[in-house]
Amino acid sequence: MLAGPTSSIFLMCRAIARTCNTLEVAAKVDLDRSPEDRAFFVAEAEKLKPIRGLLIAQFRAVQDHQLGIGDLNQSAVRLGDEVLDRGVRAGNARTKLGLKGKSGLGADHVFGHRIDELTDVPHRQEPGLVRGAIARLDELPDFDDKAKVKVDLQARVDLQDGLLATRDASNTDLAKLESEAVKLVVDAAMLLVQTKSALDGRFPRQRAYVSRFFLDVSAKRHRDDNDDAGTEGASGT
Repeated sequence: MLAGPTSSIFLMCRAIARTCNTLEVAAKVDLDRSPEDRAFFVAEAEKLKPIRGLLIAQFRAVQDHQLGIGDLNQSAVRLGDEVLDRGVRAGNARTKLGLKGKSGLGADHVFGHRIDELTDVPHRQEPGLVRGAIARLDELPDFDDKAKVKVDLQARVDLQDGLLATRDASNTDLAKLESEAVKLVVDAAMLLVQTKSALDGRFPRQRAYVSRFFLDVSAKRHRDDNDDAGTEGASGT
């Protein structure tokens, strides 16, 4: 089965490379073919080379983004969340200490009865919840570190908001790269069908021979991270 328009870009890179490379090899290695057949192989390979180059470049661009700036931004958000959590716990402790012996609202009015109500929430939700806690600090009796707690929490919230915004922008860039990859895969799938049709027309009733020019992606033979070299090797070297 040919790689189709819903294939991953990685799989399509392999499929196009297999067909293009086999065509080039056949033009040089298949001694039983006529000069006209050899010229045909070369011409068909040339038709696939541009999309092969585009696919490989796009695959690398997606990988570079995912493993580079994308992972960097995700790591920043995770660490920023930890930094914010530390600030919340420290702020809660300092508020309790500062209000010790004072009447009126306590630290739980700001930070909740359980601190994990603020810290154990999705990354995107926590900054907003902490901003609410900062606002509620004004409703507490004054204590020595009150202003410091507010300033520290606000700095950590602002930091995490910035990290989240940067990650969002990065994810938007990745989505564009992936969308371009999908379009290339669709174009490549169409070219594979056209190449298959051309080979079938030139070598009628030679299905086994023609199939050698294509990567078989059927469920029986294809594994995402494995080539079919083992199957080919089993026939002898």
